[in-house]
Amino acid sequence: MSKRILVVDDSVTMRDMLTQYLQSGDYMVSAANSGAQALDLLKTERYDVIVTDLEMPELDGFGLIRVVSELDWDPGLILVTQHDARSLHSARELAMAYSVNLLGTLSKPIDRETLLSTLNEVASTQSATRAGSETVLAESEFMRGLMTDGLVPVFQPKIDLKTGNLAGAETFARWRPPGGGLLGAGAVVRIAREKGYMDVLTYRMLELAMEQQGKWKREGQEITLSVNVSSVNLRKEDFADVVSGLAQQFDVDPKQVRLELAESDFYVDERVPLEVLSRIHMRGFGLALDDFGTGFASLMRLQSIPFDEMIVDREFIGRAKDDKIARIILESAIELSHKLGLRATCEGIEDEAHLLMVKELGADTVQGYHIGKPMSHDEFLIWVEDYKAGVIKIAGLN
Repeated sequence: MSKRILVVDDSVTMRDMLTQYLQSGDYMVSAANSGAQALDLLKTERYDVIVTDLEMPELDGFGLIRVVSELDWDPGLILVTQHDARSLHSARELAMAYSVNLLGTLSKPIDRETLLSTLNEVASTQSATRAGSETVLAESEFMRGLMTDGLVPVFQPKIDLKTGNLAGAETFARWRPPGGGLLGAGAVVRIAREKGYMDVLTYRMLELAMEQQGKWKREGQEITLSVNVSSVNLRKEDFADVVSGLAQQFDVDPKQVRLELAESDFYVDERVPLEVLSRIHMRGFGLALDDFGTGFASLMRLQSIPFDEMIVDREFIGRAKDDKIARIILESAIELSHKLGLRATCEGIEDEAHLLMVKELGADTVQGYHIGKPMSHDEFLIWVEDYKAGVIKIAGLN
């Protein structure tokens, strides 16, 4: 049976050319003239492979990476661009972060043989690759690696827009399979949710993050870290004691630990207890509402829960450059944060235009690949030193 392929490109010439190339290879091809149109198609149709341009108005290729990661099937993704190798490298890093099945990255102009050979190579190796991934993340292997060296934290820097100083970093999970290398967080989060281990995964990430903070502190570096917390943990009455215990164990100041809770948790889970969040807040830990704008949390709940930071969903950042409505929502979210006495953080800052836009709108903190990618602890410390020394300069920041 022929593979179904979706081509996404806002250029009519490029879209038609890629379609012709693929049809000549006996593939079933559909086309979308924008990321937004592709999103509509993906709501009703399934494709084996998506071939997309990186630079498009509204929802671009970077945004589509996130969209693909949230699908309930696992299509392959081929990214194309006419820009430099750095853009493709950033796209590859982002795809890994979202655990997307990235099949290849191609620079324009693209010839027929290169495109078809990429798909042919995928067809011959895809089954083995997926089988290997499933073996690596089998439940027994997952639990064994979770408590040994399978789970690896990486750190993405955050910058304070008012001062230009490092505001801290967000901690992300990576998985180290027995064969080496690192896998993105998607697969490990997926199995944790399916098997009911989200509380264990959260605890382990908190432990690894604070352990690293303790090591940095002994080396003279005090760095605030943000860690994503599952609503499963917040339903446990002793969770505040667990977090406090870890901070004491690794000699970490609670003010340098921020717990991020997704807004969607408030929508789907009414049992998230105010008592636990309030206790965590009273002990000095920071609380951030993540992905604001996706879960429709009530404003009354924002008033009652002691958050001190609101993180605007990256989708609005990506779309706000070209979408008037998205820009209004972004501006309103930042304004609402300030009126509630919260810091406004904007994730998904992928280029200088994103940075200048949120800076103009009054955001307090920024994070994204334009600032820095998720890094190992050693790479992160080098980045921090280079940034402080002025070796690393971020376009649009000054």
